[in-house]
Amino acid sequence: MVLRLSIVCLGLAFGAGSSASDPQWNTRAAEHLLNRAGFGARPAEIEGAVALGREAFVDRLLAGFAPDYEPFYVERIDKPDRDELAAMDETARRETLNEIQRHDRRQLAQFAGWWVQQMLDGGHPLRERMTLFWHGYFTSSARDVKSSAAMIGQNELFRTQGLGHFGDLLRAIVRDPAMLAYLDNDQNRKGNPNENFAREVMELFTLGEGHYTEQDIKEAARALTGFVTRRGDADYVKGRHDSGKKTILGETKNFDADGFVALLLEQPACPKWLARKLLVYFEGREPSTARVDDYASFLKSRDYDVKAFLRKLFLDPKFYADDVVAARIAGPIDYLVGSSRRLAVEPPPAVLWLAAGQLGQRLLEPPSVKGWDGGQAWITTSTLMQRGNMAGMLLGVVKLEDVLKPEVLDDEPEAPESDGSMEPAMEPEADAARKKGDRKRPGMKGEFGQMGRMLDDGYSPAINLTVRCARLGVKSDGAIVDALADELLAVPLTSASRATLVEFLGSQRASLGIDDDALLGAREHSEPLLRRLAHLILSLPEAQLS
Repeated sequence: MVLRLSIVCLGLAFGAGSSASDPQWNTRAAEHLLNRAGFGARPAEIEGAVALGREAFVDRLLAGFAPDYEPFYVERIDKPDRDELAAMDETARRETLNEIQRHDRRQLAQFAGWWVQQMLDGGHPLRERMTLFWHGYFTSSARDVKSSAAMIGQNELFRTQGLGHFGDLLRAIVRDPAMLAYLDNDQNRKGNPNENFAREVMELFTLGEGHYTEQDIKEAARALTGFVTRRGDADYVKGRHDSGKKTILGETKNFDADGFVALLLEQPACPKWLARKLLVYFEGREPSTARVDDYASFLKSRDYDVKAFLRKLFLDPKFYADDVVAARIAGPIDYLVGSSRRLAVEPPPAVLWLAAGQLGQRLLEPPSVKGWDGGQAWITTSTLMQRGNMAGMLLGVVKLEDVLKPEVLDDEPEAPESDGSMEPAMEPEADAARKKGDRKRPGMKGEFGQMGRMLDDGYSPAINLTVRCARLGVKSDGAIVDALADELLAVPLTSASRATLVEFLGSQRASLGIDDDALLGAREHSEPLLRRLAHLILSLPEAQLS
């Protein structure tokens, strides 16, 4: 794909400029940056990054490698209001709600595939990386929001403002339709405040526990009154806003939403909270207090400029330390998109979305307001085996239908009974969770079954590992293992893993009656065997690190 050659072209255009002036900027460092700031890279992309030089490449990474994208087209469905639904008979009401639900699920599934395609293309990897980061930071879930237009709009907000100033993004979030619905702030009104959103804004978005009181939450909820959602859009109703004085974090004034945000941004805990979140996400380990303080001070001095923060981080030698390079366990999206890019295969994006969900990271449906736990939580005995199966699917050695759970491709269930309101009714336990303000947010039953009918019939990876190895000039079992492992893994093989792979390749080759150094010449046998070898490589513990 053309976009995947863009980094190479940049390197050639600017000329070599790394190793002599910056000896620490090498293929290892460039691959690490492309893994963390993007979603993996092919050897040619890594070489192009090295040739460009660290500072120039970081600047290009921040700007993007391709022209601007075309946003996903959102088709809005005209939802009947409460009175219109009440005027329908039960059959008509059920059919109407089912059609709304089908439209939303279909559109959300199409958008999820579009988003995965942006990650695969690599035209602006950091933009998509930050979109994913903010999706897990300012969490909303389609199961609660129940509006594909609102969820897609929030995702576009992250895409367009995710590399800008945190304050601007925070001000946008307090009036974002998906967030208003997800954390019940559309129910927050003068005289009857709802504290859910105010609590999460302070605890999860800006300050962290211990930097506010329960009274601060009550007062902040009053400041956030006035916003409502109407047919998927946000609106401000002046009569619903509490315009009285509030005392928040020791300051008394007539706070509204923007005044509350400004107050939060001035708190010493706020830049520290965001700096730590960004450092943990990109470095994969808990930073020292001194490191957090340094980056928090920088963040505050730059008016919370996220792009400036990332430029400082990506030019920081500590970001490339040995204990950082192999410190982060790849999430399901990272693993699947990164493996696809390293293999240079192009599976249907919808397949990767469904597969990632099966591995525990369903885009647009985070498990709770805290997002995904990440880290060690990504890997269990079951998910490690499933990851290997997914890698086999990418390589064409495992059938797609043997990987995806049957219910993922089943038809959708009908909408539950409606109470005559604008939205389809939720299951009782979901409704109870919302009333209690629980963080775990169960939703409506059913998968996006429409996806099963959207996928192409079958999948065959357009790769030729035999030719790839031949072009690299490798012949022996050990050289083939080293070459494929170098292309497919973000970290080196352990000696034990290498020995196991070499033994496997040698025994399989010998069972076919093929001499050492002659495998690539036996075309009828080499490709199936090399794909099985690649399958084993991508199933190793080393393959789970990015």
